[in-house]
Amino acid sequence: MNFNDWYPYYLIIARLLNIHIQRDFLNSLNLSNLKPNKLMDPKCFRKIHNNKALVIGAGPSIEEGTVQNYILEICNCRKGRFKSTISENMVVIAADGATEMCLDLGIIPDFVVTDLDGDYESLNRADSGGSIMVVHAHGDNFDNITSYVPYFSNIIGTTQNFPLKNVYNFGGFTDGDRSVSLAVEFLAREILLVGMDFDSKIGFFSKRKVSNLELKKQKLQIGKYLVGMLLENSNALVTHITTANNDSSFYGVNKYKVV
Repeated sequence: MNFNDWYPYYLIIARLLNIHIQRDFLNSLNLSNLKPNKLMDPKCFRKIHNNKALVIGAGPSIEEGTVQNYILEICNCRKGRFKSTISENMVVIAADGATEMCLDLGIIPDFVVTDLDGDYESLNRADSGGSIMVVHAHGDNFDNITSYVPYFSNIIGTTQNFPLKNVYNFGGFTDGDRSVSLAVEFLAREILLVGMDFDSKIGFFSKRKVSNLELKKQKLQIGKYLVGMLLENSNALVTHITTANNDSSFYGVNKYKVV
């Protein structure tokens, strides 16, 4: 999604949630200046092009054994045995808190999409294992950006505000829909969605403690809308893997698989 298409949605979201646009921009500058010579460019996403992308959200379904077994099966690996390269044709994109679950299974994601409010130890382990950290700057994570980013090795910066020379805007608001946005933007031929439970309870891997439940639910519904919009405009074959306990449907999905 180019910036001109994204910006009207951003302004609506900012108005709905009382987001400080200036603070978003200032933190983008903060991220840009922290490691300017070590921030990566979009060439790192080339491996997504024309491949299968497994996009793992942090919804409650990833806590279920059937979903975890399905992930292990399609990644062709055994629990606890780390594999930084799952398959030449499979790219794993984990949304923030889902990184912890991936590591528990022995899977090192290719990309971790995070605004740094997930489990920092897991994020650090993923970075050390070779994951590319797609770090998102917004007005409320200035301290985390400042504290954590200098210690990451493999970083590409993103923003929901105006893009900068080394901080990019591919569209998207929550970690989940920004993960989907990467798969769509860089033309994955097939997208498998797991843990995208926008209509369910807040999962363990999403938030340990939710200070404002209504705000969190509102953000999830925004994420759901954006995912549907992205998928409707994608040529990829999209399969949504879900469970009977955490069903959530949205536009643009070609196939639903209940495990």
